[in-house]
Amino acid sequence: MSWLRISLTAFAFSAAVPVYAQSVTITTAGGDYGNAMKEAMWAPAAKELGYDIREETLSDGLAALKMQVTSGTVTTDVIHLGSPEGAQAAAQSLLEPLDYTIIDPKAVPDGAKSDYCYPFDSYGTVLSWNTKTYGENPPKTWAEFWDVAKFPGRRALRANAQDSIEIALLSDGVAPADVHPVLSTPEGLDRAIKRLEALKPNVAVWWTSGAQSAQLLKDGEADLVVTWNGRAQTVKADGGAADYTFKGSVIGTDCLAVPKGAPNKEAAMKLIAAMTQPARVAKLTDFIAYGPVNPAGYEGGLIPEDRLKTLATAPENAGTSVFSNSE
Repeated sequence: MSWLRISLTAFAFSAAVPVYAQSVTITTAGGDYGNAMKEAMWAPAAKELGYDIREETLSDGLAALKMQVTSGTVTTDVIHLGSPEGAQAAAQSLLEPLDYTIIDPKAVPDGAKSDYCYPFDSYGTVLSWNTKTYGENPPKTWAEFWDVAKFPGRRALRANAQDSIEIALLSDGVAPADVHPVLSTPEGLDRAIKRLEALKPNVAVWWTSGAQSAQLLKDGEADLVVTWNGRAQTVKADGGAADYTFKGSVIGTDCLAVPKGAPNKEAAMKLIAAMTQPARVAKLTDFIAYGPVNPAGYEGGLIPEDRLKTLATAPENAGTSVFSNSE
């Protein structure tokens, strides 16, 4: 009887103790992008896993990550970064290696793979133009973008080497598959820089933000603009005299990482795995024109046909593209 009383007492005590959900903190840039990630990805993933998610928003994720890790006070478990930031963070030993026994290693194309920051969506750096200036015969390749005699007009490029050196080589006849091997040599980098120098006198604006690039296109302040496909698509959808092509686009990605010393490392890996299921990265396109990195996101009708033409990694758009090498 005594053991029965003890057992009943233990049962009554355990029944009175609440069962707490696993708590995980995710850090995003917030805004429309952060809300889209919540609706499409981490909220349904958390519900599936039974996690209680706490969201933090920061405008400079890399700076916040470095501060947390170097001070030994890591509060976030999953952080959203641009893949170049992810590569910087990995080089500075700020991230945990991804656990590919939990996360699917086969869901990412070879050109986008990372050991530390898992790419989940993509955008294209594209050639866009003013339709009033060029009518039915705009330049549609980077070689033509460089051809100022055949296609005169004001040009606008990003004031950053990222993507600029890739498109410079594409304009000089380097095949997409050969861009990174060429850039890995001093001679290849010099070749890209000389190509940019040749165009420089015809560059009217070196833009410093995506919003600025879109405004240049919308206002007609530049006839040819290197920009991101989401920005060009917004101008076009809003009735602006703009169009663009994915031919020769440089595909960049955003990624999810786990900070070094994250308090809930295993749960964070499981959340990343659940967030990046094909249906969830496909659902993100309901909110923004950023396509899945996982090719399975394009299968089974997960993304409406009319939306595919606006996504950089859609099968019909990615054939001549180059994945940006973040490292």
